[in-house]
Amino acid sequence: MRNTILLSATILLFIVACKSDSASNLKPLDLMKYGIPLTVMAPDSAKVETMDLIVQNDVTIKKGDDYFIQLYASDASTTDLKKVKADQLEEVKANPYFSGIVSEDENGFVYKKQIDSTNVNYGFKYIKLQGDKEYIFQTGLIGKFSEESVMAMYNAVK
Repeated sequence: MRNTILLSATILLFIVACKSDSASNLKPLDLMKYGIPLTVMAPDSAKVETMDLIVQNDVTIKKGDDYFIQLYASDASTTDLKKVKADQLEEVKANPYFSGIVSEDENGFVYKKQIDSTNVNYGFKYIKLQGDKEYIFQTGLIGKFSEESVMAMYNAVK
């Protein structure tokens, strides 16, 4: 009996020690070489792709299934951060599967989409206005993301 408890405790300790905090695996990624004067936190060797959509640049940063950030960079139409955020919030709320806001601050928000009780997905929008440019970060367009992974991505772009 004593050996079973000792073995169980050892296994539990091993699992806890091996579990890595996803935020601790992130490193600064300078986006300047992609034409974006910002730095975000990203996993080592994350894949960065850019696309020039004429009116805006689309930058994706991806590593694995739970880190996928999409960044849209364009000329700012306003310097009013509250208005840009309100527009983004309105766009998200228009989705028929929008379920609620999970977290919110001055520059953005994390939200929940739910099709049914078994199909739940999370996303975020984060806005940076810098000079005459507008940068809108969000979860990648393809994928299903947990609340934990979305919160980690949201904090990575702050």
